[in-house]
Amino acid sequence: MSKLIGITIGDINGIGIKILIDTWKENKIKDFILFTDYIVLKKILRKSNYKLKLNLIHKINKKDSQNMKLIKGKINVYSYRSTSLEDNTIKSLKFGYEFCKKKICIGLLTLPIRKDLIIDNIDKNFTGHTEYFQKIDNKKHSNMILYNKKIFISPLTTHIKLKNVTKTIAKKDFIFKQIYNLNKCLKYDFNIKYPKIIISGLNPHAGENGRIGKEEIKYILPSLEKLKENKINIDGPVSADSILIKSNLENYNCFVFIYHDQALIPFKLLSQFTGVNYTGNLSIIRTSPDHGTAYNLLNSNNISKKSFLNCYKLINKIYKNRKMNDKS
Repeated sequence: MSKLIGITIGDINGIGIKILIDTWKENKIKDFILFTDYIVLKKILRKSNYKLKLNLIHKINKKDSQNMKLIKGKINVYSYRSTSLEDNTIKSLKFGYEFCKKKICIGLLTLPIRKDLIIDNIDKNFTGHTEYFQKIDNKKHSNMILYNKKIFISPLTTHIKLKNVTKTIAKKDFIFKQIYNLNKCLKYDFNIKYPKIIISGLNPHAGENGRIGKEEIKYILPSLEKLKENKINIDGPVSADSILIKSNLENYNCFVFIYHDQALIPFKLLSQFTGVNYTGNLSIIRTSPDHGTAYNLLNSNNISKKSFLNCYKLINKIYKNRKMNDKS
């Protein structure tokens, strides 16, 4: 059977579905299953004047997946009933995850979502893809890893209020476990034998030896000592504003920042929307484009497909790395 990739619908009113369809029509992707309510998809296709042939896949399990009828020249859709667009989004994540766990799909590519709509209409505690899959996968820790052209950038904390960052990194072994798992992911999923990691400080100028913040001294430095005792090659903390200088880019594999925007701002500047958001430390392979729903670009001819394509390619790469490392 082909190495199928699962693709979740995301926000069906955003640019994700347009990128998927256009990329498929250009024959740049194949062997995938789209998870969405069939009726919802048909409505959006009519609205957008897309004339596509769809192949509806009925409910299956691992035993009969070998007989699943995929049809070339059609978009293969696994359908279910949904009560709203937001319900469709969440169920797409759920079924996509299940197909990966059953090893029907080798990985999951999640199209961009509107978190605010899900929070308002489905789950007030929803914070994002990363946390959703960490929870459903029963993991205490996961890593948001931003990847582009062999550069890895990872924030220790993800979608939390800025005022809660210090509370989070102050938790016992939080920094240690995040970076320990990150190091393991770099080895297992990306096949980097001896990862070299550098971490930023939380405060400007990494706290200036405690003059403008004690977090580096109280939480980061002790964690780094423990990591080094466990054979993790890590340096820092260094000032976040100069961590990505040329010499560091040449000498380190992964750049760890303390909070979300501290990492995402330089990453998006470097990648120019060609990068991949990867969730490390899950039992499944999950990637997502490093852009949002971008309603303002729906009628534009200048939508970049590079991030989406890189997500698709990375799933295949990590799948091969995992198989190789499982044998060794």
